[in-house]
Formats: sequence, structure tokens, C-alpha cells
Amino acid sequence: MPSIAITQPYEAVYIVDATLGDEQIGAITAKYKTLIETGGGAVDKIDIWERRKLAYEIKGRTEGIYVIMQFHGKPAVEAELRRVFQISEDQIRFLIVRQDEVEPVLPVITPAPAPAPVAEAAPVAEAAPVAEAAPVAEAAPVAEEAAPVAEAAADTPEVVAETA
Repeated sequence: MPSIAITQPYEAVYIVDATLGDEQIGAITAKYKTLIETGGGAVDKIDIWERRKLAYEIKGRTEGIYVIMQFHGKPAVEAELRRVFQISEDQIRFLIVRQDEVEPVLPVITPAPAPAPVAEAAPVAEAAPVAEAAPVAEAAPVAEEAAPVAEAAADTPEVVAETA
């Protein structure tokens, strides 16, 4: 029984040298597009960005031109494209991602549930009368015994340790 492989959506992003001309960049993108089409895939879209500064130096370069290519193909087409990317020197860096693995960027917004109907308030019972509070006793007078203690401490001689 022959194996049936289903085509899957992919996105390939690769960076080419910023010093290359438009004809050279067109030849590089045509090379990868032909590779996908000969393997049985189909290129949906190719988007070439302008020159960008790289986040860090890659292979001695600080600027590059990003090329984003969206295509459909069998897993064998993606594997062959990855193999060619790895051995080619016409691109600085590459990344191939299967599209169904990518999470959506926008959050899913769910509507808020409708508020529950407000029940009619129950009647409030009357408050019981408050009893009078008991009278508070006056505070006891503070004894002034701290002064004799301070005077006794002043009468004691101070001890000083002598060192030889």
C-alpha cells in the first residue's frame, strides 16, 4: 500500500547579505522557489524586506535582508529545503516553521457573562436598644519612684578597666 503524505503549510525565513544587489537576491529566492516546486510543493508568497540591522553579528555581518517565503509541501520537501539551507553559503541564517505549530498572535476574546438578576432585598429587622455602658473607673495615680532609682545609679562609682 503506498504511503500518502499530506501537504502542510510552512514558512521559511532566511537572511541574505545586505551587500547583494536586487538581481542576486532575486536569483537566490528563485533557487529556493524552484527547489520547493520540483519537490512537489507550491510557494504561496515571497516577501523581501529592506535592509535591517541584525541584533548581533552573524558570520561577520551586521546587516542583512530578510526573505519570508510561505509554501505548502510534504515533509520531504521541508527536509530537502533545510538540507540545502545548511550547505548553501548564499544566506546568513535560516528558520523553517510549520504553520499549524504557530500560536495565534491575537488573544481570543470571550464575551463576559450576563450579570445575574438582582433578587429583591429582604426586610431588615429592627435593631435592639443599646444598653448603657458601665462607668469607667479613673486611672490610678502614677508613683514617682523613678527619681530615687536614678539618684542611686548616679551615686555608684564608675568602673574603668585598665589595660597594661
